[in-house]
Amino acid sequence: MFATFTDWEFENMDGAPDTARGMWPMMQAAGATSFKATQTGENTVRTMLTWPDSETAQAAIEKMRATALEKMPGKVVSTTAGAIMVDLS
Repeated sequence: MFATFTDWEFENMDGAPDTARGMWPMMQAAGATSFKATQTGENTVRTMLTWPDSETAQAAIEKMRATALEKMPGKVVSTTAGAIMVDLS
């Protein structure tokens, strides 16, 4: 399993949950197996997507980020990714 993390800053958080729910089917179609978003500040969010492998994630993640920014004005603040070492969920 592989995870991608994105830190976002949005102009307005009002539509964030609906935007995330609306994007989930596209993420699943691209191969994502789970999606979590945590509000980390007044206008900031960190997202975590899990993927079956790095190749699937890398093929899809930039398009997912660009689509999210089309739906909700803001910017990507930082990104990181890596193999999942432990999953205790």
